[in-house]
Amino acid sequence: LLDIYKSGCASLNMKHDAPVSKYYERLATVQARGSQASYQVLRDILRDVQNTMIPRTLLRDWALRTFPSPTDYWTFRKMLTLQLSLACFAEYVLHLTRLNPDMMYIHQDSGLLNVAYFKFDVDDSKGELDANRPVPFRLTPNLQELLTDIGVCGPLTASTIATARCLTHPNFKVQTILRAILRDEMIASHKKKQEDQADNVNTPPTDVPGELIITMVTRAVSAIIQRLNSLANFEGTDSKVSTLVAAAKSSDNLCRMDPAWHPWL
Repeated sequence: LLDIYKSGCASLNMKHDAPVSKYYERLATVQARGSQASYQVLRDILRDVQNTMIPRTLLRDWALRTFPSPTDYWTFRKMLTLQLSLACFAEYVLHLTRLNPDMMYIHQDSGLLNVAYFKFDVDDSKGELDANRPVPFRLTPNLQELLTDIGVCGPLTASTIATARCLTHPNFKVQTILRAILRDEMIASHKKKQEDQADNVNTPPTDVPGELIITMVTRAVSAIIQRLNSLANFEGTDSKVSTLVAAAKSSDNLCRMDPAWHPWL
């Protein structure tokens, strides 16, 4: 995705990091006046970048150039929609690190999406999964434009719900699998915290207490299962996924993301 973005910027005769530079320049200007960067300021900066530098159609234009045949374009977009729904599901439910453009590899021949460097987003200071993020997953303006509103509200939302239900009905021992995976994550997180503390006081790190790890893992698994169940269970036509999609699309939330995440892409 980052290469597509770079080629799009090149076609606009612009450096790919120019929007990030502009973001910080605008922010510095505001702070130089002695005022705090409010949500309104961040929202204005994001809107300015979209209006003057990175259009919403950059990704869609690339797809149209790459797939001149309507059938190829439709097939690519459909597969990418389903693949992105899985990535969004995993990022939100499993509390994974934010999905940066340089982590997304899109296969042009199939629309398959490969994500590199995804890992659990563990807050080392607390030893807990970090659930505090402005957007639940990556559904930025250019992705919205490519998938279209129908694609987002239809296949993407539906497949996210279907995935959640597959993992909860019947119960495929998801909790047991998560415990095995998260155990290593929590041990590594705790050791890192100890090493940081040891560097400050020059004492060697001690072994990780078993009871503490069990508590940390149980807490993390509970957080994941809670999110999983919230997506799988819904009454009538209302689903938590629709709420999350709205939050991911909201410019109020996108503007609070790190510019290195490229919220305009």
